[in-house]
Amino acid sequence: MSLPKEPRQKMINMMYLVLTAMLALNVSAEIINAFITVDTSLVKSNSTLSTATSEIYDAFVTSLEDPKTREKAAIWKPKADQVKELSANLYNYIDGLKDSLKRGSGYNPEKGDSSYKIDNLEASSRMMVTEGRGDQLREALKKYKDAILAIDPEIAKEFDHSLPINIEQPVSESGNTNQSWGAAYFYMTPTVAALTILSKFQNDVKNTENKVASFCFKKIGDVKVVFDKFEPMIGANATYLMPGEQLEIKAGLGAFNASVKPKVFVNGSPVTVGDNGVADIKMPAGGSGGHKLNIEVKYPDPATGEEKSLNKVFEYTVGQPSGVAVMADKMNVLYVGVDNPLTITAGAGSEKVSASINNGSVSKAGGSKYIAKPKEPGTADVDVRVDGKSVGKVSFRVKYLPPATGMVGTFEGGQVSTAQFKAMGGVRAILQNSEFEALYEVVSYTIADLSSPDYNPVANNGPRWTGSAATLVNNLKPGRGVYIDNIKARGPDGRTITLKPLSFILR
Repeated sequence: MSLPKEPRQKMINMMYLVLTAMLALNVSAEIINAFITVDTSLVKSNSTLSTATSEIYDAFVTSLEDPKTREKAAIWKPKADQVKELSANLYNYIDGLKDSLKRGSGYNPEKGDSSYKIDNLEASSRMMVTEGRGDQLREALKKYKDAILAIDPEIAKEFDHSLPINIEQPVSESGNTNQSWGAAYFYMTPTVAALTILSKFQNDVKNTENKVASFCFKKIGDVKVVFDKFEPMIGANATYLMPGEQLEIKAGLGAFNASVKPKVFVNGSPVTVGDNGVADIKMPAGGSGGHKLNIEVKYPDPATGEEKSLNKVFEYTVGQPSGVAVMADKMNVLYVGVDNPLTITAGAGSEKVSASINNGSVSKAGGSKYIAKPKEPGTADVDVRVDGKSVGKVSFRVKYLPPATGMVGTFEGGQVSTAQFKAMGGVRAILQNSEFEALYEVVSYTIADLSSPDYNPVANNGPRWTGSAATLVNNLKPGRGVYIDNIKARGPDGRTITLKPLSFILR
């Protein structure tokens, strides 16, 4: 039995209210936050576009004052002004819709209440669908697009199919094509989502304004930035020169806008920029020799407001004070763990000269001769003093000694007589082709008779073969092969290193 018409309609209305409440409860926090993020991004984008477009309008004013561009500017500036007015009117109209939507969701600034229900589903449906403001917005967007294209035939030709104003009917997931444009966008839409959609249309307006205003200005010339400050710019090829060398100087005029200060960074650290737009950089020069500074200058692009940067490497040389010289007598580097002879002169009597080092120790050996003993690889700065006052520093590279070579007597391998091999008595480690008399102590190794049916290396501690190793050597005969491996040797720098293996054929 069917219900009477009136109670049945009441039941349908009640079910609709229940469904609406259920939908409201199902708007997740993740979706709400996503709309807030998108809306914030659109608002920032609109602000950036406004700044860029304002600079174009300012450039129109400058072009009217320039005799070279005045004639064309007088034609195209009024057209750009129409674009500006049309865009401002539509943007403000959409702003009014956003304000009404928020008020419909509980926003009441007159009573000091700035909050509103961002997940409210009723306000957007009532205002934009039931009251028809959604379709009114579509009509306003259409009139705006038509008015922009009607400003000039060249504008219509350029933007007829590319103006970023989309008023096409969005297709719903269910494929419903009977609903209105306003319902397709705003029916049962949370307030925060409806506000985001309106911000999107405002962004379309700002994009349209920027594109068309830029097009109008290109008809007369490019955007000009007015430079109102000037400074002489002077640079030299070096700050340290020797007699007879050529000095190169570059001089010119630097111009900049006083309202746009650059940011200057030296090796990644910011430095203060003066009112003249120049950073006055003062820093310790460092030790003698060549140096490099990485200079980065950041500035806002006058056309877009986007931050850009320029990078340059500044090179300079620090020389030694007159009369100061520190020379390594054997090599151009210092080695860890050995005596490195130095000759130090400073234009004064040797009795007044002293030296120190920041990596290890340095001692006087008599007259102008010194011995340096670095502790670790890297660099070492030798500080020279006269009567206790520093007169200069010299930097050296510091390395470990090169590896020694394992030997039996004077042989590194190959063929050797059986008698000679046995007479050598053991293995030694020699630093070959070096200016230094660095002693290496053999700690251990293994030795094997390659001609034995079973390869069985014998371990030996110390340089001389003893015990089982001595027995193996004494039993060797001509024609046998000997292989010495795992040779460990301790150098004067305290490190124990592994040397290359040795291979012999006995005669």
